[in-house]
Formats: sequence, C-alpha cells, structure tokens
Amino acid sequence: MSALACSSCRRRDMALYLVNPGVDLTLELYIAPNLEEAVCIQWERVKDMAIRQTFVRKLEKQLERLIVECMDWDLKEPTPAQESYASLISRKLDVSIPSEAKKYRFHMALFIDTYSEQYRSEMCKPPTKSAVEIEKVQALVAEKLRSTTSGDSDPC
Repeated sequence: MSALACSSCRRRDMALYLVNPGVDLTLELYIAPNLEEAVCIQWERVKDMAIRQTFVRKLEKQLERLIVECMDWDLKEPTPAQESYASLISRKLDVSIPSEAKKYRFHMALFIDTYSEQYRSEMCKPPTKSAVEIEKVQALVAEKLRSTTSGDSDPC
C-alpha cells in the first residue's frame, strides 16, 4: 500500500484513504468524530520530518497487525499447531509441505486433510523390527529366564 492521506480536516466526516496504485485499490476509512481533532493536530505535526518518520514507523507496525487481523481466515499464516502437525506428517510419510501451505492457512488445512488419515494409520501400526533384532531380544529373554531359574536352585 503506498499512501495514507487525510481528507479535509474541516469536513464533518473525516476519512483516511489507503491507496495502492499498483493494483488500483483505494479504501476509504472513516475516523470516529471524537478522534478527528486529534488526527488533524497529528497531521500538522507530521510536517516535521523527524516526527513524521517516528509516526510512520508506528503506524506501519500497527497497520500491519490490523490488516492481518482483518484478513479472511484462509489468507492468514498457518497456525503453530498446523505447522507442527504438518511437520510430523511430512517426516513420517516422507512428503514435502508445499510452499503455498507454508504461507496460507487454507492450503495448510488442505495438506493436513490430504495426509492426516494416512498419518494416523501409520502411527497405529506397531513399529516393525527386523528378524535379527527380534531374535536377539528373544535370546536375551531366554538367557535371563535361564539365569533366574538356575539362580533359584543355588543355596547362596
């Protein structure tokens, strides 16, 4: 967005205009009547370059937060919970998370919806062990059982 301007401070209904000429977008934002006078005084002060820079930085930070809050849910960034779950799915199923899913909540929801059933069924499967590992465990258990039973007959 490239411009934020104040309509005439002498008019009854004060409006700010948010303008982005790159996409031919203009939004007219009305200010509550009780703020009009304060905004007009602030506008006078921003004529001083030092005050303007400070004001602009503050305004940019606040405006960015407000825009994010006002955006439709699907255009917001994925939630930390979505990102965490998608990361688990990605590692377990060896699939990459699409770039769009990393940027937008809707696409992340689609990714999770696509793979969640497959992920859950993989998680329900018992871990597979090789036959060699199984034989080693069985041998250890058998040895332990033998030593326990032979130890019972020992008088010491």
